[in-house]
Amino acid sequence: MALELNKLTAKIGELGKYAAVRNRDLDKRVEIARTVFRSVAAAPGEIVRVAESVSKRFRWAGAIPTEEPMLSAFDPVSRPARLNVVAADGSQIQPDRHNLALYYVINIGSIVFRYGVSSAPDVFRHPDAFFEDEELYYEDEGSLMTTEMINARRDVREIGELARLGGIEMRTAPTVALLDNGLLLYISLREQNPRFGDEIVREYLAQLYALKASGAVVAGVVDRPRSANVVRLVHLAGLEEVEIAPEKLREVNRVYKHVTDASLFNFLGSGQRSAVFVLASPASVGEYADAGHKIYFFFLNTGESGNLLRVEVPEWVASNKEKLDLVHTTIVAQCKTNGFPYVLARAHEEALIKAADKFAVDEMVASALANNGVPFGVSLKQMNKNLLSGKRRYR
Repeated sequence: MALELNKLTAKIGELGKYAAVRNRDLDKRVEIARTVFRSVAAAPGEIVRVAESVSKRFRWAGAIPTEEPMLSAFDPVSRPARLNVVAADGSQIQPDRHNLALYYVINIGSIVFRYGVSSAPDVFRHPDAFFEDEELYYEDEGSLMTTEMINARRDVREIGELARLGGIEMRTAPTVALLDNGLLLYISLREQNPRFGDEIVREYLAQLYALKASGAVVAGVVDRPRSANVVRLVHLAGLEEVEIAPEKLREVNRVYKHVTDASLFNFLGSGQRSAVFVLASPASVGEYADAGHKIYFFFLNTGESGNLLRVEVPEWVASNKEKLDLVHTTIVAQCKTNGFPYVLARAHEEALIKAADKFAVDEMVASALANNGVPFGVSLKQMNKNLLSGKRRYR
């Protein structure tokens, strides 16, 4: 049954008017933020000390300037004649209590692209299924793994694949490993299960260390970033130090509502990167820093209609100019076609689990259950959904 679009006509019309008003208001806030940003950049003064202090005292997720001037615009260096670029991405089938059996699948797709040789890129796919109790449940088998937990396991496998490929490719040429996301593992799941969160972060940091040990460099790439870490720095600069408190810091959401960091770096030319900043989130300046992987970031104009990427790198890349330059020039080279790294687009293509793939896995599960004499069937709810959509039904 098709959506009755005529019933949405009036509301969608209102949406357009609302968006126009919102954009006009946002433009005013952006211009104010840019003015303050330029002022802070011209006379940084004590802002670094204050930002570091606030980060520690209030778990403030802002940005801390480095020795690079905040209004810097760096051009890419020449790309090495021989260079390897690896990328990995992942997708998953989540467990479904209405399905034939409880299981989930994680598929990791990866690619190796080599500059300076005539061979075609190598692509890899690594699917895996999880169905044992310790893989499905946590808290002594009391609760099914959450979507966030399974996503975290996928993230660890993605960075692990980069570590594997980085170790191999570094034998032949400098290697850059790219991830389609930021480098910080999503850790709010610790609120649900601290033990699982601690374990998964340790596994993730171990893979980052393996990448470092291999000699490859790693970067996380975020397209259309919505971050506001530098905006928080701009807001902090407007506060008197004696008045800084959690409630004052939270006012950034009112003063600079919907203003993003990307809007502050409109001065970057094609291929240029911004200054590097420290990501002052609790994890970055805490356990990641303790493990030698404090996260830094910069913005990069890809040259395609001024598209800006946010690029995150660990401290051991940010503190080494040669490695930082290599990340910069590699991403620019990879974005020549459509403003986004080619290897990340291809890795996503290899990782994607389509609806037909999900159906084929269900067929395999049904066959495996039948071969072992295990009764199976979908829930009545799912059976009715399948019936109404014309899909095959399991009994």
